[in-house]
Formats: sequence, structure tokens, C-alpha cells
Amino acid sequence: MVTEESRNRIWGYIFWSLLVMGLLAVLGRCWYFQYYKTEDFQKQAAKQQLKIIPQSARRGLIVDRQGRILALSMQVSSVRTDPILIEDKRDAAEKLSAILNLDSRELFQEIQAEADKRFIWVKRAVTDQEADQVRALKIRGVVVEHEFQRQYPMGRLAAHVVGFTDIDGKGLEGLEKSYDEYLAGQPGRMLLRSDVQKRAVGSLGDCETGQNGLAVVSTIDAVIQACVEEEIEKVVAKFHAKGATAIVMVPSSGEVLAMANLPTFEPTMARKSDGDVRRNRALTDPYEPGSAFKPFTLASALEGGFVTMEQKIDCLEGPYSGKGFRPIKEYKNYFGLIPVSDIIVRSSNIGAAKLAEKMGKDYFHKMVEKFGFGEKTGIDLPGEGTGILRKRWDDKKHTLTRVGFGQGIAVTPIQLVRAFCCLVNGGKLIKPRVVRGIIGSNNEVVEDFGQCQVSLWAGESGVGSDEAGRIISERVSREIVEKALVEVVAREGGTANNANLTGWSVFGKTGTAQIAKKDGPGYEENKYISSFIAGAPAEDPQVCVLVLVRQPDRSLGLGYTGGAVAAPVVREILKQTLAYLNVPKSANEPVIPEESLPSTQLEAGI
Repeated sequence: MVTEESRNRIWGYIFWSLLVMGLLAVLGRCWYFQYYKTEDFQKQAAKQQLKIIPQSARRGLIVDRQGRILALSMQVSSVRTDPILIEDKRDAAEKLSAILNLDSRELFQEIQAEADKRFIWVKRAVTDQEADQVRALKIRGVVVEHEFQRQYPMGRLAAHVVGFTDIDGKGLEGLEKSYDEYLAGQPGRMLLRSDVQKRAVGSLGDCETGQNGLAVVSTIDAVIQACVEEEIEKVVAKFHAKGATAIVMVPSSGEVLAMANLPTFEPTMARKSDGDVRRNRALTDPYEPGSAFKPFTLASALEGGFVTMEQKIDCLEGPYSGKGFRPIKEYKNYFGLIPVSDIIVRSSNIGAAKLAEKMGKDYFHKMVEKFGFGEKTGIDLPGEGTGILRKRWDDKKHTLTRVGFGQGIAVTPIQLVRAFCCLVNGGKLIKPRVVRGIIGSNNEVVEDFGQCQVSLWAGESGVGSDEAGRIISERVSREIVEKALVEVVAREGGTANNANLTGWSVFGKTGTAQIAKKDGPGYEENKYISSFIAGAPAEDPQVCVLVLVRQPDRSLGLGYTGGAVAAPVVREILKQTLAYLNVPKSANEPVIPEESLPSTQLEAGI
């Protein structure tokens, strides 16, 4: 029988056993937290106490070839909130809205909806006065921070080349996009220890200094660019045209001195502008080049030995209806038997078609490819198109003869000017570019893109030149310039007398292209792209200029051809550019009195 004393002793043992077990459990738990979980708790505490203050990096400059600033980043003040720390959210919204000219109800709803977030922008790029007034409120959870805002000191100048950024400074178009990795830099940060209310109570080491972006030095010259933009604005206004595009390029290197499109936009307001206006048409928009393509037809025929400049070719006294295709007509007059060079000088459609027939579709197609048509030029800007070049030409559609005079093929402006540079620089197909190099913070050269990049066509049997990777030989290049392209401008009856220039020998080719229908075969009625591509001086080409004007209004009676519309514009651009670059005048160039030049209102050919 268990006595009372035995029972009490048993319960005593149980009690002390449980007490000891409890103490051991507590001690074990303490050891677990104190030693085993120490590292985890330290990490968790550090994370909770960490307060990161980002240190913005200044985006790099974009400058022209002479160091003139096209884009830079300026420090501005912006207001943000930490909704968790704001005690009276409605009161804060009302006070901030009164200072920053915002809708207090919308701001309160935004803060309320994001109440569990730690970061909301209230207004960015505020004035100094607004920033001081916000600071004076001393509202916990409302912070005035410094950041950088992109600005464009020259406004719309070269807008399609320079491009623009989003509000956070990320490049979206133009150089801002294609060279974003150089321009962006590396942001820094400051690490602080904070209390439970997120107030800073100490530093967690040195501030991690950010690295500002690098400077991009473009090939663009602001003076030449301004001249180009001014001149195409004049021609668009004069002819009531839909728009215009112009490119100025160095034929030996591919450096783009100017590139402009109308209509254009203001980079600081780019996000509010229409996407069609922001498109860089010099790179994206294909069009049938018309007669501006004929020099490439002749160069291909000369290179392959199908004709010589001394030969004559029968361009007939009426439409050409050979081999059953739709008759090929001339713009105005039929020329009969003429020298091969006059196919370019007098712009004969029939002559160009016959040259294409002599070459045959395989050879001619290959030469067109070698001039870079149908593929991107590789220019260092985003959004470039390939143009339109069929992989094969169907005999039944008579594409061969049509391509000879610039129909049945679509090119982009950058493709055409690049190929024209090849035509006149001795036959080398250069790679266009708009950046010369990258400069670091101490003016050290980080990247140098100054080396001319040349196509490495090795030359194939019976197709093109195998001389140092040239597309055409230097001999053919000189013949095209001296015996054909110069005469287009200089000879009475040439299609570009309006481009004649005192002091420098100008060479070039006009183009008046019909606009193809978007919804089927054929062309739009009375809608044209008037163009002129030229260069100077003929003895040593320093610059090439392309100007194309979209849909000049024929009803004005001022003309619509490349000679009437675009040639005078190119003449003025060449005149100012050559003088600005101090290019020596041509030794044998006759002085032409300004008053003797043809009126720009005359239709000077196609």
C-alpha cells in the first residue's frame, strides 16, 4: 500500500524531473539561438537595419566631332515618399500637392494604394524653390533627392541621330540607345544602419562611389548639320512637300557629317511625339531610287567589260518594246544613238535597260548585291532596314530591265549614299558610322573607331573586281566620275545644271522616282520622290550629299523632278560644307557667274 509520504515523494521526483527538463529545454533553446542561429539572426538583423541610399551616376556626354555638346545630364531635385513612414497620409498629400501643383486626391489615393511600399515618386525634376518648400514641411517619409535629367542644348539639331532617353535615363533611340552601355555609367550607393523607424543611426562603411558614363564623340558636325536642316526646311516649305531626308558623308571613310529628316521632333519631348515623326527615315524607309540608280548599272557594265565609255548605244527614237515586256519610255525626249556616258548625263531609261540586258540577270544581280543593296550597311544606329532586293529576278516580270533604271528595287537612303561613295572613292565599299570614339573622364581615349572599315569582297570569277577587295576598279570609278557624273552637272543639257557650283567641280545624279502603291502593283498617280546625290570636288571627292524630297506638290508649277527640287538644295549644302571644311577649289574649274545659273523653278530633267 502506497503511503501518503511515498506519493508525495513520487510527485516530488516528477516535479523536479519536469523542472530540470524544462530548464534543460530553455538552456538548449538559448544555446540554439545564441550559438547555432547566430549567423542567421545577424544576417536578418543586418537586412532589417540596412538602409540603402542610391547614388546616381551622371550619364555621359554626346558631342559632335568638334566637341560641341549635343546631349548632357544636369542634376535636378525630385520628390519621393516612403508611405510606410508617413503617419497622416491625407495631410501629406494635401501639403505636397499645394506646393508641387498636383491633384491632392490622386496623390493621396496613390500613397494609400501603395501603403506597404517603401518608394514612390511624387514629382521629378522640381524647381529649387519647390524643393526648398518640400524640405521645410519636414514630413517624415517625404524626401527630396538629387538625380540627373537628360538635356539637349541644341534642341532638335540631329534629333534622329542623337536620339533620346526615358525618364530614368535609359537610351531609347539613336546614339542614346546604341551606345547606352558606354553612356549609362555605374550607379553608386551609400549603406546606412537604421533603427526600427528607419531613421539613420550610423554608417555601414564607406560610400560605394558610382562611375559616371563615358563621352561619345560623334562624326556629326553641328555646323554642317545645321546647314542641312535649314536647307531641307526651305525646300519642304517651298514645294509643300510631305518631308525630306538628307545625308552628308565622307566617301573615303564612311563618316556621317550630317543626317536629317523632316518632320522632326524635340528630344526632351520625344515621348509625347508621334512615332512616325521619330523614325529615322534615312535608315528605315525603302523607296525606288529611279534614275539615281543608273550610275550603278553603268559601273557594273563597265566593270564586267560589257561596254566601254567610247561605245555608242542606240536608245531609239521611241519606246523600247523588246522581248515582249511593257514598253520603256523616256521622261521627255528620245535620244537615238548616243555615247554610253550619255545614258547617265541625259538619263536614258532605254539605255540603262539595254545595259542591264547586256549583263544578264545573274551578273547584274550579283553586282547589285556587292554594292550593298538588299542588306544592312551596319551603321551604328538602331532600326536600320535592309531595303528590298529579290533573291532572284524573274524573266517573266522583266525585273532585269526595270532595275537597270531604278525600278523593281527599293533602297534606303543610307544604302544609296554608301554605294555612291563606293562608286566615287575608287571602288571600296566602306561601312557608314556616326561615332568617332569613346572618351573617358580624364579625356583618355577608351575606344577609337577612326579606322575605315572596308568590305572584303574577294572578287569572283567574272563578277566584279578582285583588286584589293574593291567592288569596282579605280579605273572604272574615275571614268564614272569624270566622263559621266561631272557632265550631269557641268554640261548644258545635263539633268543637274542647278547644282553647278563656282570654284568646285561637282558630280552627281538626279532621280525622280514614282511612289509604289501600298495595296497592290503599280504607282501612285502624281506622287514622286525627287532626289539628287552628288559630291565634290571631282578630282578628289571630300564629301557626298544625298537629298530626297517626298511628294513635292506638282500643282504649284515649280517642278517636281530631282533636278528642279533637290539639286539646288545639294548645291547649297555642298557650297557651305566645302567652304567650312576649307576644301581647296578645283584648279581647272571655270568660274560661273551666279546670275547665269539656271533658275531653280525650271524642270532641269530627271
